Amino acid sequence: MFRASDPERRLSDAAGLMPPEKREECERSWAGPFRQKALPILVRMETSFADLFDPDMGRPNRPIPLVLGVLILKEMWDLTDNEALEALRFDTRWWYAFDLPLTELSLSQKTLHNFRAKLIEKEKARLPFRRLTDELIGALNVSVVRQRLDSTHMLSNFAVLTRLGVFCETLRVFLHRLAKEHRDLYDSLPSGILRRHGDGSHYGDAHRKEGPRRLAVVARDVYRLVERFGDHAVVKTMEEFALVRRLLAEQCDLTQKPRSPKDDDDDREDGAVPVELKPARDVKSDSLQTPHDPDVTYSGHKGKGYEVQVAETCAEGNVAQMITDVEVTPACGSDAKATVPMVEDLLKAGHKPDEMVADTGYSSAQNAADLAKSDVNLLAPCPAPAKPDPEKEYPPPAEKCPKDREGAAEWQRNQEASPSFSKRYAIRAGGEATNSEVKRAHGMRKLRVRGGERVKLAVYFKALACNVKRALRWWLQCMQPAEGAVALG
Repeated sequence: MFRASDPERRLSDAAGLMPPEKREECERSWAGPFRQKALPILVRMETSFADLFDPDMGRPNRPIPLVLGVLILKEMWDLTDNEALEALRFDTRWWYAFDLPLTELSLSQKTLHNFRAKLIEKEKARLPFRRLTDELIGALNVSVVRQRLDSTHMLSNFAVLTRLGVFCETLRVFLHRLAKEHRDLYDSLPSGILRRHGDGSHYGDAHRKEGPRRLAVVARDVYRLVERFGDHAVVKTMEEFALVRRLLAEQCDLTQKPRSPKDDDDDREDGAVPVELKPARDVKSDSLQTPHDPDVTYSGHKGKGYEVQVAETCAEGNVAQMITDVEVTPACGSDAKATVPMVEDLLKAGHKPDEMVADTGYSSAQNAADLAKSDVNLLAPCPAPAKPDPEKEYPPPAEKCPKDREGAAEWQRNQEASPSFSKRYAIRAGGEATNSEVKRAHGMRKLRVRGGERVKLAVYFKALACNVKRALRWWLQCMQPAEGAVALG
């Protein structure tokens, strides 16, 4: 049941139990501006999450500002749930920051888990990032007229597998579920399949020379299992079996005639099947990479994982640059396909840039023309085939990019050939520093979760934590030096 925060309950907050010296130390730390500036924003936001709870039934919810604040501070220092909850129990700065009675300063890990699950279920995963970021941009008077766009590669919580490993682990996961729920069906399988892919098997740990032969074996095993259970009323509905089917479709080709295993193959006693392994070059980059996170795809030069698109302000004079938008995209996708959607999201959020600075991966004449229709200039080098001739003179570019493809292509060439382009474009390099910051300081290099929706939620909170940290840092700098403000790391 939803219950809004009661301001009257804060008359006896935990800070009142601290000695004056301790309260002053907390106020000079990050907890001071968090309590004074960030917490009121969280309080104003809490009614946006009322529909996560039943209006009449159930126990009243824990304070939304407390739950949101813990999730933000957790990502600010890249803590686990348990580490964050321990800090809430024992760190006096956290007590001071949340302005609550000591009896209210406790949460369970289940509360954090359920809140995140409800955000995903109600399709509100993006809401905390969007609302709080909008408020921070307004509070700091951040200009959004000039922004930069970049991407970074990221892993979810999965082990990187070889091609043989993907086959073996997918089969092992399916058989484990089958043994747990339908032991009779599991026991009826040929002993060779159970020996190769049952729990405790290490069939995927093959020497490089042995790998190709075992790949042919596991491809036939996949076919045998799909044939055996493809029409079974219960098994065919299992998510794990759906992954086995996907593996067959993406990695194998059916043949007209059954093919028998070779005399030295490990499945020589299991009979001939009409299937063969596809050449590796014919397997698409969006194929299954791990059964533990089916949303993971493959990028030829970055590897398996996800791509994160990051838009950030870069206007001179901003007291702090803010991440204005962040989105998770497939690793196998092209950055060029993300250019227009990212700007469209910024337009919906009310943070329209006049100029978007991006690298060549986001650049194309069509993208420049599409952004021009929204009165946004794309400042990016031309794709390789359209590069300006260094020996040719080009007229100065017009102030606004044309809205047709041909005109936009010419405008981009003129822009890149202009003497001021290098200086104007140099600001894009700052995006690399932001990518490093969210990976190094906030744990976006490899997440503790897996699965597309949970990955997106984690990324939103990490980007939000970065924005809150930058705002707190500025507010701390605004404190008088005589007060001895403690720098935020």
